[in-house]
Amino acid sequence: MTPKFTLPVLFLFLVSLPLIPRALQANDIWRGGSVYSHYALGLPHDYRAPYADAMGVLGVAVHDNWLPSVANPALWSRAILTNASGAFEIHSYEASHRDVQASYTQFRAGPFQMVLPVKRDRIGIAFSVTPLTSSRFITESETVLSVDENHTGEELLYAFQSTGNGGMNRFEAGVGVRITDNLSAGYAPSLLLGVIRRDQIIMFDNLDYRPVNLRESTSHYGFGNRFGLYYTARSFFRETDRFSLGAVVSMPVNLVSSRSLKSRVDFQDVILRSEAEYGTGSVTYPAEGALGFSYSYNPFVMITGDVLFQNWENYTNFNGDPEGFLKNRWRAGLGGQYMAGRKGGSRFFSYFLYRMGVSYDTGSLRFSDNQIETLSLHAGIGIPSSRTNSSIDINAEYGFRGTSSDGLISERIFAVKIAFNLSEIMFIQRRHQ
Repeated sequence: MTPKFTLPVLFLFLVSLPLIPRALQANDIWRGGSVYSHYALGLPHDYRAPYADAMGVLGVAVHDNWLPSVANPALWSRAILTNASGAFEIHSYEASHRDVQASYTQFRAGPFQMVLPVKRDRIGIAFSVTPLTSSRFITESETVLSVDENHTGEELLYAFQSTGNGGMNRFEAGVGVRITDNLSAGYAPSLLLGVIRRDQIIMFDNLDYRPVNLRESTSHYGFGNRFGLYYTARSFFRETDRFSLGAVVSMPVNLVSSRSLKSRVDFQDVILRSEAEYGTGSVTYPAEGALGFSYSYNPFVMITGDVLFQNWENYTNFNGDPEGFLKNRWRAGLGGQYMAGRKGGSRFFSYFLYRMGVSYDTGSLRFSDNQIETLSLHAGIGIPSSRTNSSIDINAEYGFRGTSSDGLISERIFAVKIAFNLSEIMFIQRRHQ
């Protein structure tokens, strides 16, 4: 017995995901996303293969003929079929700060990727759109002006709300080439593009004071370069095993940035300072490096791990200055996969691919000598199609971020991620015997 899915049913399910209501409490002091995404360009997202996410790794040393990956450009050289993949995620957060708690939900999409073999198992090209960072948050606070600080003759209460929205994305195209039977290399130029908005609203409890609102928008663009290597060898320790190594380096990117300032007055947007008046800046997106391994004991069992480094200490903001709260980031993951589906079992659950893993992230932020660390558990299943080479990956993540020490915020994270993998023969003329 094998599971069967139809694309119309899956499409309707995905369309309905953004309609799930957000669980927001009336006394939220932050909502809409992680408050830690306020800083720099937002919280980093790791480029990875969607199926590798369930193992807690990026996937720089994990190759599967039926699944695409943006984790390592060198892997594209191993393409046999045309592979395409798209992912959708729901993230639910529970944040706590002293005696106040809040919960919120986010829906986001990506990465989307396609790998095409130019020469099968020798040269492959790829195209992708990948989220790099996101900045989504709402913070609120209340302040009282004393009698001497306003003209009402009594204390004046006002509320201050700050909202963040936006992030950075990578549009990439590249090529992978198999140099020898064991070694492959890849190169991918890219365009980094994004807009980050900061809204500030001040509301008074006295009608003599009109609300004040400001929107600061900063757009960024720049060109990046990414390089990858992949080495694999069969019968490494025993006759049926396979051992692989992968490495990826992304060069730093000098982003050209433009900033404007607007206000909303009587339901109309008024430009207070245009991009020309506000000027342009140059933001440095940091260099990245990742190194990983995978070991398949036999065709059914695999373990994998990798480490990511991001040089956030060299980040510079819009004014060209470094940020003291930023530090270099390390992320490590370790997991495994049991490919029961390749045994050809007849039972329903023997058809799935099972994946599990764990990851630890030091984060790129430090406040009062506290690192904003993240520890996550990962799990997922792969569901191959009974009729084609395509599949669906359903992954889950449960983790903890931050700390409640020194007035900071701790977060619990739960995420469900769905990826569709299409693997077909395209652009090749079929031959009939």
